[in-house]
Amino acid sequence: MVFRSCLCSRKYQPLFILHKLKPSSYGPSKYPGILATHPRPATAATSSSSSTTRHFTTTSHQLNNNNNNNNKTPLLETHPELFSVLTKKYTAKQAKSYYRRLSKQPPEQLADLFGSIAKARGYDRDLVRVTVDAAAYWPPATIQRVLEIWSDRHWYLQLEILKCILLKKYVMNRDIVPIVNALPKKGGASTNMMPFYNAALSTCRDVKEYQHVRLIFDLIKECPQLTPDTATYNILLKMRLSSTEKGDHVSGLRMYQDMVDEGAQPNHATFNTFIKHAIQHKQWSTLEQWLDMMQQREISPTPVTLRILFRALCVNPNQPDLTRAFDRVSAVVPLSSKQEEFLNAGTSALLGQHKTSAAADLLQTTLGLSNAKVSTYAYNLLLRCLCQQGRIESAQHVLTSMITTDSIPEPDIVSFTTVIHGLIRHADRIDLNQINALYDKLEQQDLRSNNVLQSVILYGLVRSKDNNNLQKTRALFDSIISNKNRAQIPVQHGDCPLAEINTYNMMIDFYFLHYHKSQKTHQIPKQVFQLLNEAVEVKKLTPTLVTMNIMVRGLAVLNKDLVAAEKVVALLKSKGVAMDERTVWYLAKSAYRQGQISKARQLIDDFKLPITQSGLKELKSTLNKWDQKPSTTTTEVVS
Repeated sequence: MVFRSCLCSRKYQPLFILHKLKPSSYGPSKYPGILATHPRPATAATSSSSSTTRHFTTTSHQLNNNNNNNNKTPLLETHPELFSVLTKKYTAKQAKSYYRRLSKQPPEQLADLFGSIAKARGYDRDLVRVTVDAAAYWPPATIQRVLEIWSDRHWYLQLEILKCILLKKYVMNRDIVPIVNALPKKGGASTNMMPFYNAALSTCRDVKEYQHVRLIFDLIKECPQLTPDTATYNILLKMRLSSTEKGDHVSGLRMYQDMVDEGAQPNHATFNTFIKHAIQHKQWSTLEQWLDMMQQREISPTPVTLRILFRALCVNPNQPDLTRAFDRVSAVVPLSSKQEEFLNAGTSALLGQHKTSAAADLLQTTLGLSNAKVSTYAYNLLLRCLCQQGRIESAQHVLTSMITTDSIPEPDIVSFTTVIHGLIRHADRIDLNQINALYDKLEQQDLRSNNVLQSVILYGLVRSKDNNNLQKTRALFDSIISNKNRAQIPVQHGDCPLAEINTYNMMIDFYFLHYHKSQKTHQIPKQVFQLLNEAVEVKKLTPTLVTMNIMVRGLAVLNKDLVAAEKVVALLKSKGVAMDERTVWYLAKSAYRQGQISKARQLIDDFKLPITQSGLKELKSTLNKWDQKPSTTTTEVVS
């Protein structure tokens, strides 16, 4: 029903054909019809998140998927609400309400409650899910105390709390202290403790907090119980690869040989990292070399390997080396229950390249999978696809269906943000009432706003032709900036750190436009200089080219102050920002309009890069014609 309401307004044809899957020298393909379209079943099951199973030395710490998971233990009989969330009898709203009430209990009781259930029940996926969801509502001090009480017990629950709560908050606030406090210091084997340190190292590396990476490595060296493992090496490997030059075609192979010479033992994740790096740098000819080395070491490709190659193949369908590598891996990797993840990887890659027609065809296959639980992520990709196509009304129908239809997954914050962003980007006139209505629906779903959504709404206010409320817009800006590092409880999917300089850019642009529209006489708003100083000099944020162009357009074009614009250009150049064609066009156009012909010509001549934009080309052509005309007075030029 949902798919018919949003996609059947156009007739889909099987346009998405990457290449013909056929038997190869590596064996027959296991996906003869993977890209064929299928009719969507009458219902789609609600998604259930998959979790990565980590193996610890103690067998009781492994996931236990026996048939008794949903049976009541004596402890659960005294906690009927906990039994209801474990068996998914509570709705999402009811579960969140229960977690809020539970969070008021002393940490000793919480540690005993979840620890006792884990001991009696085993670490099944439902218990892990509920423990993490409940812990998301605990204050930081409570989390810390629970982990201290558990000490060298319940390793799996502790690790999931670290990864799903503490490290996600760290990404937001970059506060390393709670992470260090949560790392086990004693009481367990290295194989139990290293996953904690590796998770922390990986997150610090991902957000480029290299001083924190060094801090955690120092902690590993100081603890005699800890021995870095292959996962630790893989984290270091990604750091080294990310720093290599783009044109260094042998860097990956050289690093691999260095690793082997040092006695390290590569695993499938090591090779996946090298393959991904080769794809990023378009080193197509090395792909089969990596697969050969995997085979020599008797390491089999994984579904992750297949997804990496598939993503690349979606956007580079005419690379024969890539095609051969994909066929080779697809012949040996069973797709099994990972079909949706496989297809989603390709859809995401296609949308990233704005190949929306191919992405829509692949989405049709995903939503037509039989006997599969389609996730919220797949529906978010559908919303993104529709918004990229400009089909905002269809995207709103899908979002409404996600809210009201039990047979498909509920929306998350990403769902609402995608549709609101689509409304703002594709509307000729932004309807603020429509955005407010969507925001109300978001709150009714017991979701909360985050940095991304707040920035999108600020962008909408800045772009809206109907918004003349400077006070309201500034209040939203101040709210976003003041809450930029707030670690929300609970952490929700879609939370991410604020790109502060982008938020400053939007507010500076709004001041210029607001004053330009509202003032009969040109008046440069003093707030733009205050904001620029606050961002660049006080907070030491790195200005961007967008910062420069907004300032130059506002000063030179809107307010005709070429001198002030050139001063700002000089300031931002000292901060590492170089002009582009748009900057030169703003400056030269302003000089030309003010009758400063030689000044405009000099600005263009000083720009050494090739000129490709039509605006600057036209202006340069016009200025060249002036050389062929008799001398003209400044008064004539201005007129």
